[in-house]
Order: sequence, then C-alpha cells, then structure tokens
Amino acid sequence: MERGAGSREQGARICLAALLVLAPVRGLAADPDPQELLKVARMASTQQEAFLRGQLRSGPQAAPFTLQVDFGKLRFAFENPERVYEVRLEEESSGVYDAKGRSLRRGMQEPVADGAPVTVEDLSLGFLYWPDARLLGEENVRGRGAWKIELRPGRRGSEFAVVRVWLDRASGALLRIEGFDWEGKLLRRFEVVSGQRIDGRWMLKQMRIEKFAPDNATRPVDRSYLEILGKEGA
Repeated sequence: MERGAGSREQGARICLAALLVLAPVRGLAADPDPQELLKVARMASTQQEAFLRGQLRSGPQAAPFTLQVDFGKLRFAFENPERVYEVRLEEESSGVYDAKGRSLRRGMQEPVADGAPVTVEDLSLGFLYWPDARLLGEENVRGRGAWKIELRPGRRGSEFAVVRVWLDRASGALLRIEGFDWEGKLLRRFEVVSGQRIDGRWMLKQMRIEKFAPDNATRPVDRSYLEILGKEGA
C-alpha cells in the first residue's frame, strides 16, 4: 500500500463497515446486554451478499469506491489511487488486509484515498470490539428511540478514550456515534442521514461525518459525507 504524503487526514475512528447495511434485527430484549447489541451491529452488515458503488465526499472532492459484501468480508476498492482494503470480521476481532491478502497492521492511519477524511483504521470495526461496554439507557435520535452504549478501550492506544453509540431500539441499526478524546472533549460525530432499499434490503444512503476542535463542541470544523450510490453495474 502506498504511504500518504503530507496531507494525511485524521479520520474519525469510526467503523464505517458497520453503517453500510442497516439490516433489521428482530426480538431485541427489553433491557439487553450491550455486548449482544454490539455483536448484532458488527455482523448485520456482512450476513448477505452485495456489490455496491459509493463515494466519500468532502466539499468539492469525491473519492469513488466499490464495495463487495460477502458473508463476513467487506472489500473496498478505491480509485484515486487504486487501493483495496478487505475487512474480515470474526467472532471476537476484525482485521484489514490489502489486495494480496497481507495484514495491514502498519499504516492504519493512512487515508484510504487522496483527500478522504477516513483512515484504514476507520474500516476495521475496531472500537465495536472494545471490552468495556455499558448500557447508559435510552434516548431519541432524529425522532427514534435508541439504546445508548458507552465504550472504553481498556488501555491507551486509540485517539478516543470514550465512544458512545446509539442503536435504533426497534431494528438495532446504528444511528449515531460520538468519539471523545482523553480529556473528555468531543472529536467526531457520525450520523446516519438517510437509508434506501436495494434489492428489498435497507442500506445506508448517506452518513454525515463531523470533525470538532477540542475547544468547541458546538460547531464542526469539517463536514464530510459517506454515500452509497447504488448497485455496481446498475
């Protein structure tokens, strides 16, 4: 994989793969185990097959990609420059691999495409595997009831000391994620703006990614969008 030069963007440590397919989940408990909810969020996006077109858009710049979903694997192929990232999801962990199947343990902070505010680490679903998860209760997100879960990494090594996740109470789908630094300041917010039906299944259409300065949690300094445009070849 090529190493980024000069203009590396600090992507939010969100796991984009978890947001791509908003698969409904039935029969959630009245007071569920937060780890079980997270397990659903991790795996719902990969228990099917799909071949999609998408883009990461920031201002006038857009980075196109294709996404192949294949039962436990998410294969992202970016065009500018040509880069492939395969996210493999397992029961207890996840990993990211290049086009030749080599594990990308170094360069995880590289941007996935030129001008894209998303890093390789952002594709790994890493924070959803953090061991310290607790249910904070229920809140409304865009008019929908949601479970609110707080995650902590257990040891230092991430930009985030705390990540808060809102899961739709009715379906289990991810609605919002916020990441806070080690001083408790908001750094990133990710929010699903809209969904769409593709071949009869609900999938992400647009997600907003906001970056905040540590001294101002009310007005973002950068706003980008992850968009799924439709089926590849359609």
